[in-house]
Amino acid sequence: MALPWLNTVEQQLAQSYTSQRFHHAQLFCGPIGVGKFSLSEQLANSLLCQNINTHMARPNTVLAPCGQCKSCSLTLAGNHPDKRVTQVEGQSIGVDDIRAISDFMNHSAAQNGNKVAIIENCEKMTTAAANALLKTLEEPSNSRFLILTTSQPAQLPATILSRCAKTDIKVASTQSAQQWLESLNISGFEWLPLFYAQPLLIQQWQAQEQLQHIDTLYKFATEFKHSHNFTALVDIINKQPELIRIFTLFLSEQLKQQLILGMSFDAYQNAQQALNEFLQNNTQVLGLNLPLAVSRLAHALRNI
Repeated sequence: MALPWLNTVEQQLAQSYTSQRFHHAQLFCGPIGVGKFSLSEQLANSLLCQNINTHMARPNTVLAPCGQCKSCSLTLAGNHPDKRVTQVEGQSIGVDDIRAISDFMNHSAAQNGNKVAIIENCEKMTTAAANALLKTLEEPSNSRFLILTTSQPAQLPATILSRCAKTDIKVASTQSAQQWLESLNISGFEWLPLFYAQPLLIQQWQAQEQLQHIDTLYKFATEFKHSHNFTALVDIINKQPELIRIFTLFLSEQLKQQLILGMSFDAYQNAQQALNEFLQNNTQVLGLNLPLAVSRLAHALRNI
C-alpha cells in the first residue's frame, strides 16, 4: 500500500537519480513506524529494475519499478540475486554481517545491472562492523548502492554519517497519516494523534490485534491517580512487556496536561521522576513484582 507522506522524498530521490546526482550510500533517518524500510525496499527495487532509466525519466515520477522486466519478476518472487537485506533481530549487527555485504558488493551483478544492499537499524552496528563498512563507503564501485536506515542517527559514528547522503523521513502532514489510517479502518481512539508521526506502528498494532489493549492502557493512564484495581493493566503488561513504554508515554502526556492546568513545576518534576524510575525498573530489574510496582507508582502520583 502506498504511503502518501513519502511521495515528496520519492520524487526527490528519482530526480537525484535522473540528474546523475544520486549518492551511492543513502541514509534514511526517522522514527520507528514512519516507513523507512518501505522506502528502502521501494528504492532498492527501483534501482534493480532493468527499465529504471526510462521509467525514472518521466516528469514527476516517484520511485517505482516497472514491475514487468525480468529483474522485477525476481524481486517480486523474493529471490533477486543482486539484492541483499540485512535485518538483525538481536542487539547488534556484527562485523561478519558487514563483511558479507562487502563480499556481496564485490561480486559481479547476476543481472548485469545494479546491486543493492539494505541495512536496517544500522545504529546496531558494533564498532568493528562500522569500521568494516567504511571501506565500502570510501571506495564505492560503479552500479553498487547501499541503503541504511536508523531511528537513532546520534548513535552512528561521524565517519559513517559523513559518507552517506542523509534524508530525514517524517510525516509532514498529519492529515495524510490520519486519512491513511482511516483507510485501514483505524479511527476513533483519543490517543491516535500521539502516533501520527508513526503510522506504520499503529498499523502493526492493528495487525497484532493490540489496538484495544492500547486503548485500555490509555484509559488507565487518564484515571490512574484515582484507580485502585490494576488487574487488567498488569495483565496486559505481563503479556506484552513492550507496551510498558506506551503506558508510561500516556502517563507522561497526562502529567504535561496537568502542568498546563496549574500543577507546580516541582510537582511535575517529581511525578516525572517517579514515572522514569517505574519505567527503568520494569526494563532493567529481573523478576520485578509488577503489581507492587504499579501500586507504588499510583501511590507516588497521588501524593504529589
